[in-house]
Amino acid sequence: MSSKFLERLDEIREGAPPQLGFGPRRGEKTPGLALIVSAEGKDGAATASGLAPDAIIVSGTAVIDAGQISEAAGSVRWGARTASLSVESAAAWREAGADPIVFSLADTALGAVTSRDAARVLIVDAGLPPEELRDINPLPVDAVLVSLPGDPADWTLQDLAGIARVSGRVGKHLLAEVSGPPDSDTLEALRNAGVAGLVVGLSLGEEAISGLKDALLNMPRPGADRRSRSSAILPGSVYTARRPAPAEDDPDDDD
Repeated sequence: MSSKFLERLDEIREGAPPQLGFGPRRGEKTPGLALIVSAEGKDGAATASGLAPDAIIVSGTAVIDAGQISEAAGSVRWGARTASLSVESAAAWREAGADPIVFSLADTALGAVTSRDAARVLIVDAGLPPEELRDINPLPVDAVLVSLPGDPADWTLQDLAGIARVSGRVGKHLLAEVSGPPDSDTLEALRNAGVAGLVVGLSLGEEAISGLKDALLNMPRPGADRRSRSSAILPGSVYTARRPAPAEDDPDDDD
């Protein structure tokens, strides 16, 4: 069984496939980035479900509550976030329908992440040295989650560089956990840096999350705002003075 969560990330990254035939066009718009809402317990899952995000990640609950969480999430994809992941708990989460499963590096059993039935998301510190980031590539994980703390209005270029550094060295889907809704320009900057989806807490508020969802749906397609430079800027060779052709040797010069 493949991960529906990963399929959704691929769909967003590549764009929705064109509809075949002559029937009515698909009504659903594809957002520029995935929207994942982080919630606590079954009540949080129920509230997040009403916002219709691309997925819900539930923390602060035990595996025995997985059935109730699945019911609360309804038709919305849901996953689990845990600080310690054993083989048994990973199997129980997957059996209950959790997709993705989010975990840390140190307290996760290797056998817990060998199955591909659910997306495997590793929590990563954006400040890791490049050599440690490269070590993540061969690990059996499908995506990484990094945190961008603070007000998005206060982020610096260095913060964005940290995201780009992870994206450039880890060949996985990149999710960014943010504490507030970035503006439209910052959303595009995040996408250009390699971010595939945003994780926001339910504590942000339903109104703010709904506004962020609209902003993601209204993002231009990648490259849509690039102007063609071919007619505006000519190659440098056009402006270079043409060198005069070398004069042919005069046969009289040899006399």
